[in-house]
Amino acid sequence: MTVQVREILVPLDFSEHADAVLEWAVHLAEEHGSGLTLLHAYHPPVEFQQLEGAYLPADFWTAVKTEAEESLGRYAERARAAGLRCEVLVREGYPATVIEDAAAEIDADLIVIGTRGHTGLKHLLLGSIAERVVQKAPCAVLAVKPTSTEERNP
Repeated sequence: MTVQVREILVPLDFSEHADAVLEWAVHLAEEHGSGLTLLHAYHPPVEFQQLEGAYLPADFWTAVKTEAEESLGRYAERARAAGLRCEVLVREGYPATVIEDAAAEIDADLIVIGTRGHTGLKHLLLGSIAERVVQKAPCAVLAVKPTSTEERNP
């Protein structure tokens, strides 16, 4: 069996661990001649959504999207400097669902995603985007754990 990895989806949350996730994705893309699609999903926290009468400037979500696009663009420049084709997607919604939908949309062969390593109560309360993606993704998933020098439980 020959494994073909033509398209890699790389969800990034802009944490310090995102660099390691990108590094893995770039390495795999170089090895397989793959294209990369970098993705950021933004979603207001539940507590924020439940605030009645909360005032947000009219362009708040536009600014959030623009800032995410600029940040992803900086990551994309690093991938392109390695000679890779790299696209950028920014979407609003629950991150796991956005990741699953984007993987299907771009016909990804692999998702390279970071995991924060939450355990116990923190995992129970916060859930795990990576865990949900592993369970529901339409393709293979590589979960990149934080290194010992990175913060494991922010």
